[in-house]
Amino acid sequence: GDNADAFDNDATQTTDSDNDGYGDNASGNNPDAFPNDPSEWMDSDNDGVGDNADAFDNDATQTTDSDNDGYGDNASGNNADAFPNDSTEWFDTDGDTVGDNTDWAPNDANETMDSDNDGVGDNADWAPNDASETADSDGDDVGDNADAFPNDATETLDSDDDGVGDNADAFPDDATETLDSDDDGVGDNADDFPEDSTQSIDSDGDGYGDSPQGNDADAFPSDATQWLDADNDGYGDNPNGTNADIFPNDSTEWADSDGDGVGDNADAFPNDANETMDSDGDGMGDNEQAVLEAKEAKEAEEAAAAQQQMLVGGGIAMLVITAAVVFFLRRRIAAEAEVSKDFSMPDLEAQPAAVAQDPMETTGYQPQPVQSYEAVAGQPAATAPVDQSALIALEEPQATAAPAEPTVENQWTDENGHTWRLMSDGTNRWWNGTDWQKV
Repeated sequence: GDNADAFDNDATQTTDSDNDGYGDNASGNNPDAFPNDPSEWMDSDNDGVGDNADAFDNDATQTTDSDNDGYGDNASGNNADAFPNDSTEWFDTDGDTVGDNTDWAPNDANETMDSDNDGVGDNADWAPNDASETADSDGDDVGDNADAFPNDATETLDSDDDGVGDNADAFPDDATETLDSDDDGVGDNADDFPEDSTQSIDSDGDGYGDSPQGNDADAFPSDATQWLDADNDGYGDNPNGTNADIFPNDSTEWADSDGDGVGDNADAFPNDANETMDSDGDGMGDNEQAVLEAKEAKEAEEAAAAQQQMLVGGGIAMLVITAAVVFFLRRRIAAEAEVSKDFSMPDLEAQPAAVAQDPMETTGYQPQPVQSYEAVAGQPAATAPVDQSALIALEEPQATAAPAEPTVENQWTDENGHTWRLMSDGTNRWWNGTDWQKV
């Protein structure tokens, strides 16, 4: 009867064991798929889980959704939730255990985050928190973008942009220099002597450094033709250079204007190669004076020889004359003696007197040797006194004393360059270039 029929108006159902309003007859209308469970009556997807409890009543592969994110807990079912307890995640496309919603690279299992949003995942990003850097290729802890030498771990900066890193660059702030081979503080490009720390500049380009304390120092840094001055006299040793020192090892000499081998400073006649000294300061060179004195001595000697020859010749002539006179006188005396003894001779007073002739005037007279005559026996020889003073005078000529030559008491050179002398006799004389003129 109607009292026992739970569905008195539905002939297909009679009982409702769980009193949920759905009949127990599975073949009747609105059958209860779960006749003993008042909370369930339908199983639309026939998965054995009632539609009320089935989060996916139309999907037999899913029944629960623990995190209520719309994706089933069954990992094998449709739209399976990879994170069944995380309502914010359900897929993990790359299988990296980080949900696609959170995963910065859902298709890259190696990356999940890009903390600095630089487009490179944190795992691959050398600087995950620095958007300006992603890699450090040379591992020097400086990012490639900031590293001037990203592939050289020894360099990171090039402050002067000269292509050489600051660590290797001796002059990191000077683009014109990179090396200082001799460590003298001057770059090799500017250093004229890059291998010599004692020199760096060669102003005249002659290969010798300007520093006087350095190696091969240039004594004349502004003169390319000179560099050494061995005697420190200010004149260079190079004979072919400017102001060359003719005497490089003598600090008192440097020039020899006349080329006589004696320096101008010591040479009394620097422009005369024939003279170097003027010992007596008379303006005449010693060589010229020696020649002049030798000439004067020779002339004096020749004059003396001529005088002596003249005196000797005169003496001989006088001797000849004297001998002739003596001879004549002796003959005359002898003749007179003979006349006085001959009483047989006619009266001499009646005879005209003979004119005596000088035997020197007789034509063709030749001096005859003086003959001695013996007196006639028994008669004394008559003799006349002879004056011997003329003969003595000829044999011993007396020299005439020459007047004394005045001596030099003082010598000087005036402002016009004329040389003067004060003589012992009070006179003055000046040198005209040839001889001394009396004033």
